[in-house]
Amino acid sequence: MKVCPKCNQTYTDENLNFCLNDGEFLMQKADDAPPTILMNEPRVTNQTKWQTPPYQPPATWQNQPQGMQNQQFGSSLMVNKQDQTLPIVSLVLGVLSWILICCYGGFWLGIPAVIVGYLGMVNADKNPNRYTGKGMAIAGMIIGGVSLLAAIVILILGVIGNLGR
Repeated sequence: MKVCPKCNQTYTDENLNFCLNDGEFLMQKADDAPPTILMNEPRVTNQTKWQTPPYQPPATWQNQPQGMQNQQFGSSLMVNKQDQTLPIVSLVLGVLSWILICCYGGFWLGIPAVIVGYLGMVNADKNPNRYTGKGMAIAGMIIGGVSLLAAIVILILGVIGNLGR
């Protein structure tokens, strides 16, 4: 079967190539319907063996914690990840200031270690649900402060040693 793309006239004559109304070139009509597939009848199985028992809700757990008794299905039980960025930065700066104390790293890294450690400790005190790492912040403050004091002592001893010459 052929069809005219301009006027949509259909022709059954396969030898005809042009539309008799407007002279347009005829196109082969495409059958858009997918082929029909015939399947065999389904197998009969033992129905009593595979029948599901009637639905029974699961038994409740007797020792549930108080906060979990009225939880709705699908509600989130996950706790947001707590932030430890400032305490980690303080500890890293404190350790680096102690390692680089001979190159005056105690000044340039010890002071930020003390400041960032203090900020991390204050955050952990104000909002412990969101911020943690108070121990790391204190350790960073102590190591940074000790390296700062050691750098000051080394500087003073260096100045005194140069004055004696």
